[in-house]
Amino acid sequence: MAQKMTVDEIIRKTVMAQAIAGERQVKDVFKATEKRLYAYPVIKLKIEDDRERIEEIEQHGAPGKSRSVVKYQRSGVRLTPEEISDALIQDITAQIAECEQEIETIDKALDIIAGDDYAEIIKYKYFDGKSDEEISELIPCAERTVRYNKSRLVKRLSVFLYGVAGIQ
Repeated sequence: MAQKMTVDEIIRKTVMAQAIAGERQVKDVFKATEKRLYAYPVIKLKIEDDRERIEEIEQHGAPGKSRSVVKYQRSGVRLTPEEISDALIQDITAQIAECEQEIETIDKALDIIAGDDYAEIIKYKYFDGKSDEEISELIPCAERTVRYNKSRLVKRLSVFLYGVAGIQ
């Protein structure tokens, strides 16, 4: 026979479940912030590459039968090469705008920590791909100091990027 739970037991279990979920969410936000920081330099390269693609399309037209062109061709409808080029340019321009928005958002978040004595850790770790040991030599400080301040700074960035979900 199953034992009935009291209201207090139900409330306690609910609060515990929410606390565990909240911890998980904060960890997820921390990891999401790190992913965005690691992606930052790659996104900048993508913007440059996409701008070059637009120039190529403007100068030489759309490529022959690539997947990027086929998605604009519908059965029974023939698009002109100019229409295909315009559609490709619009698509790439939208991707550039999305990437630029991400760069702008991260730049604003980085402005929040710009005055911090250890702000360079973020650049070294996420943008330059340096190890904690290499960073400790560059700053100079102990590796433990690098790890502590990296974590502290990523948490601050998380709050800017995700709001209250980034608060522990």
